Amino acid sequence: MSIICGTDLSTASADALEVARALAKQRGDDEVVLVHIADAEDAAVDRARAELDRLVAGIKDAPAVRAEIVVGKPEEALVNFAETEGSDLIVIASRSDGISNPRLGTTAARLIAHTTVPIVVLRDPKPWLAYARNERPLRLLLGIDDSATCDLGIQWTHALRTKGPVEVVLGAIYYPDDAGSHYGLDPKNFVDRDLPLEALITRDLLRRFGGDANGVNAVARPGAGRIGDHVLELAKEEKVDAIVVGTGQKTGLGRLGSVSSVIVNDARQSVVCVPPQATISTVVVPRLRTALVATDLSPFANRAIAYAFAMTPADGEVHLVHVLKDDGEGNEAEIAKQLRALAPQGSTQTVHAHVVRGDDAAIMLAQSAARHGVDVICISSHGRTGIARALVGSVADRLLRATRLPVLVLRPA
Repeated sequence: MSIICGTDLSTASADALEVARALAKQRGDDEVVLVHIADAEDAAVDRARAELDRLVAGIKDAPAVRAEIVVGKPEEALVNFAETEGSDLIVIASRSDGISNPRLGTTAARLIAHTTVPIVVLRDPKPWLAYARNERPLRLLLGIDDSATCDLGIQWTHALRTKGPVEVVLGAIYYPDDAGSHYGLDPKNFVDRDLPLEALITRDLLRRFGGDANGVNAVARPGAGRIGDHVLELAKEEKVDAIVVGTGQKTGLGRLGSVSSVIVNDARQSVVCVPPQATISTVVVPRLRTALVATDLSPFANRAIAYAFAMTPADGEVHLVHVLKDDGEGNEAEIAKQLRALAPQGSTQTVHAHVVRGDDAAIMLAQSAARHGVDVICISSHGRTGIARALVGSVADRLLRATRLPVLVLRPA
């Protein structure tokens, strides 16, 4: 795989090429591909070829630079070329010459809406060059949300950390009412920071990032209005060199409110955009250290308990949860005692027993799992079918919709 540097032959593009070459040298690549998108006019192509030849002739050290001219629209031609080359990174300057509308029509914004590989939109080259030369850590703000693209951004960041020193700020913007509902807590207020909520959010940010926690910090901030504006404020506060975000690749009017669009347009730092189609190797594998088991104390439901212990390490934790209806009868202390007695003999995991009350068992289980910071949920499905399933539904089915965590469902024979 190779790094592609898009150029409009400007000074800013020369900086982008220097960074692309430094990153390529750091990872042992033989060459960088310098690509200029030209008009179809013969004269324009000839002028661009002459300038590219001059640039390449001035480069004497490794890695080599191979210059290519592609005719067409930048956002289509460069992306297609990257796919043909099998490239895994595009580096471009934050602004290109000749664009009439600097906010809605930048080459960078249009590329981000079409790319299938990560793009570095470069503003200040110095931090990247210092990182590639192992002179100082590159400081990144990694925006965390619930999207699958965010997971790709996490793995991309881990890969970057294998090549050189990187400090990471995990940033999440939360809305107090949504966060409170997620954890089953009542927000203290809807304006100022809610420290108990933020403690849970930052815990989950670090768990989701995984890997080596050295040089990694998690920050949560309440939001009101556009999330992108809050991310930019956090980037300034944390003095980062670049912002890493996933992109949903909206186009047209839909792009106006997208988080990545706001950040790319307004950030003073470099921006790395990771698209949903990016092929990124998994660098850090999730660890299942804590499990939650839901049981109604029936023999079949209790079968899920053994699987929770099987998935967690000897020094892990297992939360056993039973849900009572709000008006349901039951001695909570006695039920908790029954739950603890269900732990397999000889198990060494720490066992927690919880009896919670609520009329929607699936929501109560999802909130309990979020509060306790578990990595996986185990539950048995009693296998309702036909009219009973349509009218009552399955707690397991509803739980799958209510939680973002992986769920192991045991089915009846």
